[in-house]
Amino acid sequence: MAYNNLSGTVFLPDTLTTLLNTSLASGSVVSGNLSYSDGASVVNVPRVYNATDNAIVTNRSGDANDLYCESNLTFDGSTLNVTGDLTASVGVSASFFYGDGSKLTNLPGGGGGSGGGIFTETAAANAYTTSSVKIGSAGTAGSTLSVAGSSMLSGSVSYKRVTVNDDYTITTSDYYVGVDTAEAAGSVIITMPVANAMQSGQTVIVKDEGGQGTTKPITVNAQGGNLIDGQNSVVLQSSFAAVQLYCDGISKYFIY
Repeated sequence: MAYNNLSGTVFLPDTLTTLLNTSLASGSVVSGNLSYSDGASVVNVPRVYNATDNAIVTNRSGDANDLYCESNLTFDGSTLNVTGDLTASVGVSASFFYGDGSKLTNLPGGGGGSGGGIFTETAAANAYTTSSVKIGSAGTAGSTLSVAGSSMLSGSVSYKRVTVNDDYTITTSDYYVGVDTAEAAGSVIITMPVANAMQSGQTVIVKDEGGQGTTKPITVNAQGGNLIDGQNSVVLQSSFAAVQLYCDGISKYFIY
């Protein structure tokens, strides 16, 4: 087989044709650059099918010469768009994710990710958190639940209730303190928390639940120099008496 090598300027007709055959021995071969024609009869050259704007080209069926524009997978230089499911064998990271998260599963229950993994799912529509939560504004939550703005509850409200029949120091998480004077050995002393450990406006209610406050009075004491309506203490000495107090978060309690 012989080749003609050309140099210099060559003038060709509008179309350069040759006989292409699967058997090189019985046909002719054109080598070099083909500036025109779609090359449909040229073998061993990958071809792209389903040309689509911004579509990413993938290989199909393991054939190196079978390339396909995936119209469901596009990239315009800044945004990758995927139509369908996205799976990964390792983690997927991003500065943030869009969506309502309704399809997310296996969320960490503690210590995972930059969010701390504060929510733990216990059922399909139930989750809990052991961390403080602030709703309506940024910043560190001042208590277990801090709502910046109005709130509305469509159901009942329950408050923490403790019952005692002896001297007791109220904690900052108590709300109702029921004193069972029927079971008490004698008079009962209830001590308030120091006011600066409470939130401004935080409320405590002390109640004689045993109904024997007449013979077993309940004394509610302030501590650390704090005052209750300007006094060191208040005494409940009638049956089923109660006192409601709120705090200024600094040094005082007030009866209301």
